Amino acid sequence: MSKGTLRFTSLTAIILIIVALTVYLFASKGQIEQMRVIIDTAELRNGDLLFRNGNGVESRFVTRVGGGEYSHIAMAYRNENGWMAVHAVPGETENAGDTDFLKIESIKDFYKPDRARSGAIARVNCSGHQAEASLKYAIDKAEQKFEFDHKYELADSSKFYCTELIYRAFLTQGIDLADNRRHELPMPGTEGYFIFPSDILSSQYIQYVKVLKSELFINP
Repeated sequence: MSKGTLRFTSLTAIILIIVALTVYLFASKGQIEQMRVIIDTAELRNGDLLFRNGNGVESRFVTRVGGGEYSHIAMAYRNENGWMAVHAVPGETENAGDTDFLKIESIKDFYKPDRARSGAIARVNCSGHQAEASLKYAIDKAEQKFEFDHKYELADSSKFYCTELIYRAFLTQGIDLADNRRHELPMPGTEGYFIFPSDILSSQYIQYVKVLKSELFINP
């Protein structure tokens, strides 16, 4: 082996060791690369729709089976604490095993990097009064502690999954955001028919969609 080849091989080995150590140090400190959604609330109104695509297996399942870019949906709500998200979601309780109730949380938490890698805001083509009335329906269900529907049963209005909550909220105003689209969900334990986020995003009632910017960052 020539000296040049030896030097090249040694340099390559050193680089690989540095890369490995860097990865190890990041991992040991819990530092990982994530996408961060840049939240723009300047033009929001009550009742606007908040879409996000998550990082988990469930999100990939929803986008693969249902199509579209987003796996979850909420409604925007402004109160004394700022802009909030009203939604139905499983597995985001403070303690493992707690009951999944409908949630009202800050938009910042809704788009946390460990929950969202991309997002969009959409507006339903309806009056402000209709948007407010639809939002009130969702807020009332959350305040009454309705549970998340793990069977994804659209015919059962005693519990809600994410798109069902939005669908039923606007249906009180005569607006079918799914345009009567329904799908059988290929998952054990589910019943009836399902509405995907893509069904709502492509609705004839959607006035406009604004895609939120995302950036890559190191999460310490």
